[in-house]
Amino acid sequence: MARLINNDTDLRRFVPQQVCAVKGEQTLYDKIAHWLDTAEQWLFDTFCPEAVIDATLAANHHAPLLTALAAVAAHRALADAIPSLDLVQTVNGFAVVSNQNLAPASRDRVDRLIAAHRSQCDTAINALIPLLAATPEWRDTPPCDFFRATLFLPKHIISLSPARAPHSTLWDKYIELRPKIINAEATLAARYISHELMQRLRDETLGLSTLSQLSTINSKLCEALRGHAADIVCDRPPRDENLRDIVEYIRKRPDTFPEWHRSDTARLFSPPVFRNAKEAKGYWF
Repeated sequence: MARLINNDTDLRRFVPQQVCAVKGEQTLYDKIAHWLDTAEQWLFDTFCPEAVIDATLAANHHAPLLTALAAVAAHRALADAIPSLDLVQTVNGFAVVSNQNLAPASRDRVDRLIAAHRSQCDTAINALIPLLAATPEWRDTPPCDFFRATLFLPKHIISLSPARAPHSTLWDKYIELRPKIINAEATLAARYISHELMQRLRDETLGLSTLSQLSTINSKLCEALRGHAADIVCDRPPRDENLRDIVEYIRKRPDTFPEWHRSDTARLFSPPVFRNAKEAKGYWF
């Protein structure tokens, strides 16, 4: 089984202000081993299959992808484990581990620490996704298909949910809103953008395009479409005139947007014109 964090030294890179364990005391790595295993399995299922990680490890033990994966696993495990680190079960219930040389942390400080690790986990996820997209072995995996299904990446979700619950994360909000976002994009694709062009823009947003980076034109188009999808998700009135302007812009650039011009959606904006001929029966002046 691939391991992203193998010892206490690896783990401590992601833990500020950590008091070192003394001889005979469990290391932090040992204390949260269960949560690390759970976090790594979540990573394998959600972001990057073990086969891709094993191939990356075989090629380069210090690959940036592995560091990003380890950061996500560490911060997620720590956020989940912190509430239990100073609790022990006794025959009479739970007790707090005490030390006369250290003052116990307040509930507010513990909550802020957990929130900080959750925020760092979100940041690590945002850094991880471009590295995954740049890995050829990752492109034929279920996680890749998961992220190819929408124009929104987790970092874009802040525009839909600027105010979140104290213990909520961008990732949590992304998972919650993703089905609505996909439905909203499907509506825009069918009525205006076409499914073919929408998929091309999704791939470019994720970083799967042959281009080195998203072009300025396509970047602005993706940003505009995310705004219109947000209108649908948030039940705001549609901005039909803006959408028609986008379609008109695409219509005038067949070389830039060939997918749209070959699509069924394009025919909605270019209906066939029937002209009668003088030679035809039933022709009237």
